[in-house]
Amino acid sequence: MTIKKEKLQGEQSGLIPITVLEEMVSKLLTQNNRRALMSGFVDLIKSWHKPKKVQLFADGLRGIMGHRSQELADIQVSDLLKINSSSISLSDDGYIYKAVETQEIQIINNTQSHLVDLYIPLMLGDVVGAILVVQGISFEPMNKKIWQQMLASYTHIHRILYSGEIDPLTNLMNRASFDSLLNQTITEKKLSPENSYFALMDIDFFKKINDNFGHLYGDEVLILLARAMAESFRSNDWLFRYGGEEFAVVLHHLDHDEAISSLERFRRKIEETNFPQVGQVTISIGFSAIVAHEPSSSLIDRADQALYYVKNNGRNQTLCYEDLVKQGVLGQTVQETGDIELF
Repeated sequence: MTIKKEKLQGEQSGLIPITVLEEMVSKLLTQNNRRALMSGFVDLIKSWHKPKKVQLFADGLRGIMGHRSQELADIQVSDLLKINSSSISLSDDGYIYKAVETQEIQIINNTQSHLVDLYIPLMLGDVVGAILVVQGISFEPMNKKIWQQMLASYTHIHRILYSGEIDPLTNLMNRASFDSLLNQTITEKKLSPENSYFALMDIDFFKKINDNFGHLYGDEVLILLARAMAESFRSNDWLFRYGGEEFAVVLHHLDHDEAISSLERFRRKIEETNFPQVGQVTISIGFSAIVAHEPSSSLIDRADQALYYVKNNGRNQTLCYEDLVKQGVLGQTVQETGDIELF
């Protein structure tokens, strides 16, 4: 049976056609990661609604948000569905801006064609993760009903998948997300190896905080530190709770000196923060440049060696593995190569 006949029968019965439901199951309900879910959702829209254009505007994995008091209108987004898409400011498109600002769907009616354009905010918790733009679709009663069911199904499944990627205490991405994203990114060469860095951070003397003040205050330190990370780093940087009192950051599109500056700025921010009851808290940071095609374990090991050196040489510092090798205080690690996937 054709799609047209299915829709006609659906309109007559008031029910969503069975073919739609079957396709929703195959393209949405069977997905086990958010990337595949989005791909299935876009395919579903194209299959049933035949839009003139579909775009997905986003800034980074953490959602569309300002960086250190950046104005909403100045945030840069790009179309993830288009290869080498140029960035635009939110101020360049009033409908995208309004969808982000209000967190509500913007429906633009074309009175001549009787078609509509939709600007849909896709949420990441309390933050707009991306704006899905669907242009030129019919919003006749059955089409509207099908669309609402598709969006509701996508939103529900996305919420479940997203909750599995987030650390419940800090709201940063968790270790499972870290393992998946880092290995996938290096394998697919999504990062430019010459200007991307990976950092490991560890709270100094965290056990003493728990022993002296109790785990409740220890948890509060973790929460406040995670909040400071979200405020300090850019929205396109990846932030993780690596485990316990250890955190990880992937920095994109900056050089060696900029990486040091970014990490040092955060270290000083923590050092200058007065944590309730606990007082001053410091962190140690070790980082390394990301190398294409290497196993994730090699990258983690280099950053960990730098962090270990910091912990044993005064703490409360930011040091780079490659700098320590040049200075002769660390030996050069033999890089693993190949297509081995360890995670």
